[in-house]
Amino acid sequence: MACNTLDLLNVLGKKWDATVLEEITKNDGINFDKLLSLNPKIYPKTLNKALNDLVKRGLITKKVSYNNNMKRSEYSMTETGKSLVSAFETFKKVNCNGSESVKNCGECQNGPNGNNQEVSNPIKI
Repeated sequence: MACNTLDLLNVLGKKWDATVLEEITKNDGINFDKLLSLNPKIYPKTLNKALNDLVKRGLITKKVSYNNNMKRSEYSMTETGKSLVSAFETFKKVNCNGSESVKNCGECQNGPNGNNQEVSNPIKI
């Protein structure tokens, strides 16, 4: 089994996971349909898998409620998830053209919702 750090890097390395985490951070208690509408290029099946993975890793919680026999799921950040997003914000400041005003991944022209999928300033190792 890989260490927790590598496991989390694999999560953030997936196309939509960072974007989903950022949306849940901004919109505590957000539901599936709202997440889908905020990220028009994500397929519902992909969003569902991302949410399940993030719940499984303890980064977000899922609260299910019923209203008139309608199932409603809401997603919120855990303290671990908040810490990870905070560290991710620092990482983005270094990696996204060195800018202090870094956009969310879903809003960036290079992010999954953007037109340009190429990374303009990749990390050099």
